[in-house]
Amino acid sequence: MKSVRVHAFTERPEDIRVDEVAMPEPGPGQVRVRMLMCPVHPSDFHFVRGIYYRALERIIWNQAGDGRIFLDANRSNDCPVPPYALGAEGVGIVDACGSGFLAKRLKGKRVAVAGAPPNGVWQEYAVVEARRAVPVADELPDEQAAMYFVNPISAYVMIREVLKVPRDSWLLITAAGSALGKSVVRMGKLFGFRTICVVRSDANSAELKRLGADAVIETDKQDMITEVARATANKGVGAAMDCVGGKLTADVVRCLGLNGRLLLYGTMADSPVDVAVRDLMMPLAGIEGFYLGNWMAQQSPLKLLGTLRAVKRLSAKGVFQTEIGEVFPIDQAPEAVAASLQSGRTGKVMIRIGES
Repeated sequence: MKSVRVHAFTERPEDIRVDEVAMPEPGPGQVRVRMLMCPVHPSDFHFVRGIYYRALERIIWNQAGDGRIFLDANRSNDCPVPPYALGAEGVGIVDACGSGFLAKRLKGKRVAVAGAPPNGVWQEYAVVEARRAVPVADELPDEQAAMYFVNPISAYVMIREVLKVPRDSWLLITAAGSALGKSVVRMGKLFGFRTICVVRSDANSAELKRLGADAVIETDKQDMITEVARATANKGVGAAMDCVGGKLTADVVRCLGLNGRLLLYGTMADSPVDVAVRDLMMPLAGIEGFYLGNWMAQQSPLKLLGTLRAVKRLSAKGVFQTEIGEVFPIDQAPEAVAASLQSGRTGKVMIRIGES
């Protein structure tokens, strides 16, 4: 079967390969999924470049001196290294299952699945844990079902569980033209908080305004701090979400109001943040990080079930609807990754693996 793989960390999408590998078999509590379609996220390329591995090398729990790098503080889950299959999520049909009630109940169903290297889902057949496979409604097209996990759950958790953005407050989000950013705008309209969308250019401005963004700031022609002060009557924002890094993030800190909180969830600029300490001290502001995998690992099964149900309800309301851009066949996966990295892109790049 075909499997989209990387054999060593690289900066070049063209180094990604489509290999022929053996068909996997599901173990206890697992299902095998005949994959139909998968999105290409920025985080997928992080696994190509080794961003997560290098970041985890710096974390305190990986300073034991034994050379092993772990995902978790308990040092129980090794950080994967190539060669491995890529792909964080997708949709497919369960064609085989291992033992266990959760696995067996999914046989023959179309499911949204979450995976990650070393067992990514950009493959003709992928084996995943049954608890990471969720049946999806027939009326939900493959393109939308394929994006059930990463952006919707991340957006919901950051807004409702971590920041707990209250009604009538201001939330600032950078790189707001992304699928996640547009979902946050829709959540603002639904839950009654106001959004300031920071974008690099006007490529997504009209769409964000149509969705209900209260302010859109284009940093190629506007000063963000000045515009945030104007929008909030000089009070600043109570919460901010940033996935860029570098100087932009330092400027976002200056946009925080009294007791404001900045949540970091990405590193698109791949640059460190130089923050003046008193920019945090004087407004009693705070900065924290968010990584969905480690957040989920700390939650109880009951909490995760409640989160999935909440996301499912919002999905049914169209909160997480995502614009689709180019669709590539699996044989052109390297080209799909390259296309996803193009500046100014407005639609999600997809990989078509099979037919329903």
